[in-house]
Amino acid sequence: MKNSLEKLNEISDLTSRHQTYYSFNKDLDASSKYRQGRVSASKWLCDLVYYFIEKESHFIIEFKEHIKEQKKELSQLKDGEYKKGLIDELNLIEDMLNGRIN
Repeated sequence: MKNSLEKLNEISDLTSRHQTYYSFNKDLDASSKYRQGRVSASKWLCDLVYYFIEKESHFIIEFKEHIKEQKKELSQLKDGEYKKGLIDELNLIEDMLNGRIN
């Protein structure tokens, strides 16, 4: 199954092609009002896709903030192996999110 970003990018590509096709292909067996409707809907969908892609990019930022807050709370714990394990796991995920590891 495709992830959301892949699906949104597919929708964006398709609606961009439709904008061009219905704007410039005058040989269609469709009225100008119909073509205008298709173009308007495609533009609206492109804007909506952009909105959701931007929203998704903020999820990672929010996720990183939660990790940062958790690490701050963990600093209150007494030093030991348990705390070290917690911090190491959070650091690993932080590194992954920051592109330092795959």
